[in-house]
Amino acid sequence: MSSRAVTRSIDPDEVLAVLRRVAGPPTAPYHEWAVLDAIRGELESAGIPTRTDAFGQLHARVSAGAAKRPLIFAAHTDHPAFEVIEAAGQSGKARVLGGFRQRVFPAEVAVTVHDDISTSAFRARLSDPVTDVEPLENSTTVCRIDAESELAVGQFAVLDLPSADVAGDEVRMRAADDLAGCALIVCVLLALRGEQAAHDVLAIFTRAEETGLYGARLAAEEGLLPRDAYLVSVEASRTLPGAEAGRGIVVRAGDYHNTFSNEAERYLRVARERLAERGIATQRALLVGGTCEASAFVRLGWTATGIALPNVNYHNAAPDGGFAPEIVRVGDLLSGIALGVEAALAAGIDADESWWPDVRVTPAAIRERLRRERPKP
Repeated sequence: MSSRAVTRSIDPDEVLAVLRRVAGPPTAPYHEWAVLDAIRGELESAGIPTRTDAFGQLHARVSAGAAKRPLIFAAHTDHPAFEVIEAAGQSGKARVLGGFRQRVFPAEVAVTVHDDISTSAFRARLSDPVTDVEPLENSTTVCRIDAESELAVGQFAVLDLPSADVAGDEVRMRAADDLAGCALIVCVLLALRGEQAAHDVLAIFTRAEETGLYGARLAAEEGLLPRDAYLVSVEASRTLPGAEAGRGIVVRAGDYHNTFSNEAERYLRVARERLAERGIATQRALLVGGTCEASAFVRLGWTATGIALPNVNYHNAAPDGGFAPEIVRVGDLLSGIALGVEAALAAGIDADESWWPDVRVTPAAIRERLRRERPKP
């Protein structure tokens, strides 16, 4: 099976520019507004309309022709962070929101403090962590916070790390999970502008994934997406053997809790074949290092699958047990964009993998041979 000679794409420098703008704002569960604004700005400046649902989540769509199957790409706009729950002047307490499970909580953790109204920020230090489990927030820890300015309950704090520093093929990020995934989807939509081949691609940029897949669950529960569409969760997930940084985007067969839809994955496998013809690396693996939004959709009756950027220092877990930037590779990001574009076009024509026609029907000669009776002595 061959595909078009050239995959629609966008310049790598533009990809990195999009990534920097999407990853620049601070984010936390329930405090994703600035990232959502950045994504909206990228899409609308390119002439791609957006809408916001009742839960503050952003939707977009690009299409052409009479596509046989719509695809939905989903990524979340939050990342594990901290929320101020007590404040007295410049001191207080902050609760972890989401899956920070560091083996070693350093004596002091540098953060920056933000709110949802202004763009101002100030520095603070976290210390004295204590175990305080709150399942509703996927939280196990509360710590002391001491800041340079006055604190207020409801502010949020993020790790004082680079938002997106590029060095060669590496991008060191405060929140690759999942702002790199958001940027990947934005770039897929940008790459499909003006594409005449049939496709129907939706995107949803969700909220509060880190505390319980809440945005995805609400989208599924409330029927905010077309039921005939196949959903592709886009993540930046823990590197594992067989899902290694620098070897291309990973087609995700499942996560820690669920295996995903073979039928939805079919279009990703077709895309892998097309990319292999042009020497673009991809991988396929069962990624058990975490749980992604495809699990929420699968368990709620949707047809869903996933892709993932291999993420070094997943959830900012440094090799020494403390905090460090997450790291993704530029080449993997470009591989993911190409895969997303090709999957959308494969869905548009309901394409099958090249090997499937050969095995769809058992050859008559084999059928007849297996009908023969066992020889008698």
